[in-house]
Amino acid sequence: MAKRRTRRGKQKYNWAAIIAAAVLASAAFIIYLATGNSPQELLPDWGNLTSALTQAMGGTSSGPSQSELADGETAEIHFIDVGQGDSILIRSGGSNILIDAGENDQGTVVNAYLDKLGIEKLDLVIGTHPHSDHIGGLDVVLDAHPVERIILPVIPDDLVPTTRTYEDLLTSIQTQGLKITPAKPGETYTFGDGVLEILGPVTDEYDDLNDFSVVSRFCFGEWAVLLTGDMESDAEADLLEAGTDVSANVLKLGHHGSSTSTSQEFLNAVDPEICVIEVGEGNSYNHPHRETIERIETNGCTVYRTDLNGTIVLTTDGKNCQVQTEK
Repeated sequence: MAKRRTRRGKQKYNWAAIIAAAVLASAAFIIYLATGNSPQELLPDWGNLTSALTQAMGGTSSGPSQSELADGETAEIHFIDVGQGDSILIRSGGSNILIDAGENDQGTVVNAYLDKLGIEKLDLVIGTHPHSDHIGGLDVVLDAHPVERIILPVIPDDLVPTTRTYEDLLTSIQTQGLKITPAKPGETYTFGDGVLEILGPVTDEYDDLNDFSVVSRFCFGEWAVLLTGDMESDAEADLLEAGTDVSANVLKLGHHGSSTSTSQEFLNAVDPEICVIEVGEGNSYNHPHRETIERIETNGCTVYRTDLNGTIVLTTDGKNCQVQTEK
């Protein structure tokens, strides 16, 4: 893969914290001059005070601060090129999380990718919603890899699909003896220094399966990636109305860059530096739509697309992010 660029996490300063830090530093110097002892020797809570100030000066409440990250530990987010569909692999703390696996014919592609990385077991699998371009290949992946937990959205009975694709997935889940974990906003899962939080859907009052997409945010140090499935503008608005923190450095655009997703209000709330679009080359939907591309470029986002860049891999140490592309 070709190395493209390195981006730093956003620095949002708290000036009150900076002033407090200056006072703290002055106190440390006075203690040293007066006693010859370090502040840590005289103030047992010194480390907690400095950690709190460090977090206030740019850390995040959604995951461990940079000072808490293990030396040299990184997390990887792989946006696997599965054509007109989604498949995302997160690697953190020795764990592997797979979100979707593309169309029915892409399960073998995802398996080959996992094999290339030496992945034999999946700690968490999420099927964002029961459309074939997201869950189509999951049965093939599940048949080849032991899975610890699988999360699916809760769908009203009158919208539960009766497709062969959905039935195949349920059969594979049953064969493994798995119990489906329903997607619940606020649930968190920790993988090393990474935290995956389920954000949505926040309501079940939709008519479109796209809006039932499991929305999740993966946080690692100061970096966060927001993963939206095919969520469209109605569900985006509901997330914001619920007061959900959707801010992230990286946004995986909803519905392959369709104009029905990534509203300006939602984009403003996320405020990403990087946008990733999982989309098939020359697809019949004309995804991504021109309006969406113009919107995110006007917001100053760097855009990566699987149709143009192939598989996209983000590697972060919690502060910096390196992006590598297949093409």
